[in-house]
Amino acid sequence: MDMEQHRKGPGRAWLIVLSVLLPVVLLAAAAYLLLFGYNQFALELELNGGETLTLEFGEEYREPGCRLVLRGTRFWQEGVELDAAIQVSGQVDSGHLGNYALNYQAAYLGVEAETVRTVRVVDTVSPVITLVPDEPDLQAAPVYQEAGFSACDNYDGDLTAQVVRTEEEGRILYSVTDSSGNAATAERVIPIYDQYPPELTLLGGERTVLPLGMKYSDPGCTAYDRKDGDLTAQVTVSIDHPFVRYLPDSYQLTYRVTDSEGHESVATRTLVTEPAPRPRVIYPKGKTIYLTFDDGPGPDTGRLLDVLSRYNVKATFFVVDNGYPDLLRRMVNEGHSIGIHTRSHRYGEIYSGADAYFEDLFAMQQVIQDATGVETWLLRFPGGSSNTISRKNHGIMTYLTQAVEDCGFSYFDWNVDSDDAGSAKTANQVFQNVVDGIRENPYSVVLQHDIHSCSVDAVERIIRWGMDNGYQFLPLQTDSPVMHHEVQN
Repeated sequence: MDMEQHRKGPGRAWLIVLSVLLPVVLLAAAAYLLLFGYNQFALELELNGGETLTLEFGEEYREPGCRLVLRGTRFWQEGVELDAAIQVSGQVDSGHLGNYALNYQAAYLGVEAETVRTVRVVDTVSPVITLVPDEPDLQAAPVYQEAGFSACDNYDGDLTAQVVRTEEEGRILYSVTDSSGNAATAERVIPIYDQYPPELTLLGGERTVLPLGMKYSDPGCTAYDRKDGDLTAQVTVSIDHPFVRYLPDSYQLTYRVTDSEGHESVATRTLVTEPAPRPRVIYPKGKTIYLTFDDGPGPDTGRLLDVLSRYNVKATFFVVDNGYPDLLRRMVNEGHSIGIHTRSHRYGEIYSGADAYFEDLFAMQQVIQDATGVETWLLRFPGGSSNTISRKNHGIMTYLTQAVEDCGFSYFDWNVDSDDAGSAKTANQVFQNVVDGIRENPYSVVLQHDIHSCSVDAVERIIRWGMDNGYQFLPLQTDSPVMHHEVQN
């Protein structure tokens, strides 16, 4: 009987093992057939910016790059980006018009992919016609004597000989077209000469240099005519193209005045905008905590200011246009720093482009100035400089972080996160997150939000802990040590 049981035992064990393994093997085989038989894969190179790019003559070509994507016919139709080296061959010569081909090649697990981008170098810039000004003190002549003109093109060079000059009643029209078909025109009003034109005097000189980010306030111009007297109120001012506060540029302002006899005088001023100098960073002495609060003011900001006042601690508020102008004034009056966060806090709008961002930034700067009298140059980007929500606009944060500093702003991220906008829901959690973060840094820029009650509730404990452990509390200034995250876009 024992021998019979011994012979049957192993056979029963194999049956058990087979019954367990067989479904697993069949399931794996079915998954393989479903994934690789039913679903066909392709390796593709996707070009950032598209298959055809247009480059202006003389403009430096900047490669936008591409990515290697594995895409299936049934699954992973959106594609999975692969980490593989992509080889780019070909040259773009922006000094010569034409079409240039760039070849992209990559391989992954022995499978190759390739694509081609066409870069078109074109000339769309019109020539510039320059008219020599008429002498204002010439006597009248029976036939108008041409004062002179020239035409220059960025591609063709001197086109003066190709200018077509047409004289009409009271004016002269000049026109020219370059080899790329770009046309330019200019007009001269035939002056009525006499020896007594008005005299224009520019206040502030003929050239003004303005740091980026600053508002331009024109110092003006006076006008005096021997016959008509003071004509200053009749002076008109024009600018050759729209003024943009955040872009380096050169502008020409033209001042014109006409006396009662129709005699016009013209003066010009050159306005140059250039990057503002960076402030020299001053590092604090000793262990330092910079308390910063975003997204306020709000209902809890008043009691937060009470706590800070009780301990004579100064903080920094990166504010939003929530109203509460009285709280904005109180922040400034009590010695706190006030900075720009955003006016709208709508990420999709703010980061849609440089114009949209700076419109929001300067609008909020004005809101603060209107409420407090302070023109602040502190800011914190919505989501921080490392935000990824802006990736819909490729490279926008790389550009903005440089541009705001060129405009004289100092921007600050943080190295201690209270997480009060995340998982921290109690004052104790906020306190512990802040204290744990502070211990790891020689100086700490702490991120909190005064629109969250639990975060405001934790401030007094944070202050007491800091004072007990030998820390000083300071507000951020433009020359404070910058705390910048790694830009992700």
